[in-house]
Amino acid sequence: MPSRRKKQKQPDKKVNKEIKVDIGGFESSEKKKTKTNWYVKLARFAGKKFKAPNEYQKEDYKLALDFLGWDVAPKEVNALPKLGLVIGLFISVPGFLFIILDYLMGFAGIFNNMMFILYGALPLLILPFMLSMFLQNYPVSSANNEKMKSITFIPEIVNYLVMSMKLTPNLENAVDFAGHHGRGKIAEDLKEITWKTKIGEYRTIEEGLDELAYKWGNYSDEFKHALMMIRSSVIEVSDAKRDILLDKAVYDTLEGIKENMGKYAAEMKQPSIYLYYVGVLLPLLLIIMIPIGAAMAGLSIAKTHYLILMYNIGIPLISILFARTILAKRPPVYIPPKIPDDFPGLPKKGHMKIGKTVLPTILVAFIAGLIIFLIFTYVIDPDLNPYPESYQVAAREVYFKFFRLAGFFLGTAVAISIYLYGQVSAKRKVQLKIIRMEKGFQDSIYILASRLGENRPMEEAMGYTAAFMKENEISEVFRKADDNINNMGMTVEGALFDPTYGALKNVPSELIRGSFRIIVDSVNLGVQHAARALISLSLQLRDSQKIKEKINVLLEEITSMMKSIAFMIAPLVLGITSALQKIIIDAMGSACGQTSDVGGSNFGTTTSNVSLCKSPEALESIPSPEIFLLIIGIYVIQITLILIFFTSKIEEGENNLALKINIARSLPIALMFFFLSAWFASKLSMGG
Repeated sequence: MPSRRKKQKQPDKKVNKEIKVDIGGFESSEKKKTKTNWYVKLARFAGKKFKAPNEYQKEDYKLALDFLGWDVAPKEVNALPKLGLVIGLFISVPGFLFIILDYLMGFAGIFNNMMFILYGALPLLILPFMLSMFLQNYPVSSANNEKMKSITFIPEIVNYLVMSMKLTPNLENAVDFAGHHGRGKIAEDLKEITWKTKIGEYRTIEEGLDELAYKWGNYSDEFKHALMMIRSSVIEVSDAKRDILLDKAVYDTLEGIKENMGKYAAEMKQPSIYLYYVGVLLPLLLIIMIPIGAAMAGLSIAKTHYLILMYNIGIPLISILFARTILAKRPPVYIPPKIPDDFPGLPKKGHMKIGKTVLPTILVAFIAGLIIFLIFTYVIDPDLNPYPESYQVAAREVYFKFFRLAGFFLGTAVAISIYLYGQVSAKRKVQLKIIRMEKGFQDSIYILASRLGENRPMEEAMGYTAAFMKENEISEVFRKADDNINNMGMTVEGALFDPTYGALKNVPSELIRGSFRIIVDSVNLGVQHAARALISLSLQLRDSQKIKEKINVLLEEITSMMKSIAFMIAPLVLGITSALQKIIIDAMGSACGQTSDVGGSNFGTTTSNVSLCKSPEALESIPSPEIFLLIIGIYVIQITLILIFFTSKIEEGENNLALKINIARSLPIALMFFFLSAWFASKLSMGG
């Protein structure tokens, strides 16, 4: 008889194992919520498919993953580079086989030269290893990027902690206050500390702050020491000594960040010069060396496809990677306000306003570009630019080819410029207005605090501030809030944050909205407490502005130099050198036709005629001046975009509106300088 197994009661799978808790607006659960992104999903998949050691190869990976909050096991992290290697091989092996078969059998006729094979095969051979390295280093680089972003909010977080401690010397309240009013990952960590303390994972809030200080100490030493001083202030009996310690925490944080900014600015100068060498000086040297190398050494580097690989692929790729490497070290000093597409007063998306007429941006850009092209191609009269009679036929032919090419490039540049400008110009005006409001907001807070310090009610203080700051855009907010309170009977919070009538409805500034939230919260403690909080807030905003201004001053020399190089110096020099390339080729051709008396009778040897060139035929592979001008013209566009991208990111940070406006203004100017210099140089070289 078969034995009967006792049927065990299986646990109910429908039971919700997570007990959700909502503490001060921060919803969490007993099981720590972790972030899931493409890296986490891919790592979990790799962990199932590949064998890998279940321990971290370096402590850096554990620190980075704990910092980011990504729930992946060491085995999964170690397996992911293997998956990247396999994916890279799946991509590169078929491509490599295609290149070899095309070279041997010639069925496509693309890779018929060994040098060209190297250009095509080398990236394919490197791809699997590059992909594997990228996936291996991604957690550490992501942690570093997150740290760089969070540096912007460190002074803000420290000020919020200090502000709360000065009002009420209680660490729990201070951490909760800073977590809810702060921004960035540090604010999220402070919320998590509050939650873990509530559920008993931390016995005291001090334990959570110790862990936070240790976690951030690897990335921001000044923040770690600020947390230590804020903690130490609790044991101070004297209010005066406590305030001194808290003020020192703020001061040391700001000074530490200022020092880091100074170091960054100093370290930026030399890499920026290297970027100039790679992006501008190297192409100039190549223009001169290519004909010499082709004729004297017999190199086949002067062919069109090699020039395209060098000028339009290789050098721009190296330049952009180098520029991004430099920019990765730049801490974000200021986060500009983001303007939504539906902001009141903006034209419909994809449209631009010309006078009182709203037109599709792409249509205006196309028409303007076409007009420029037609003017350069058909309107300009070649008889206005006479040449000597001996050059008449050749000059006219060169003239028409040159101006058709110039018309195409300038027409395209104008079209791109108008398209970008039409897309963002209206938004940029609104953004600049909000930035001016933020600057005026610093002073308005001080005025508001002064009135509250006189025991005036918030309603009266807002009306006074609106009248006092009438020359600044921020007065609109105070005036609207004052009207909502007096005419609509709203509370201070409703007058500011009501979704329909609130004064902040159309103010897309996190800085202003967050600061007004602090104002509303502090008023509940009384006007004197609110006055003290606002004074601290005003000092915080002013200190943050000083940091922004200092970094701009320190980097002004670099950015001004790179701007002048981007749209004036580089196009001018490249245009002149491109036009003179024909002279260089003609000179090399003459040299290749000459002979030299080697040895000489004075040495008792036989005299023989030997060509100075190893391969005169190599000069014939150099593309025509029009093709060469086309290649360099494309490169001028590329290097202008790269350098403008570089300077805009240094000055404005992650501000895409400013970047697009700078490109729209610079690109047509750069191409105009390029073609004007090329034209005048070609006329001089032909005796015009």
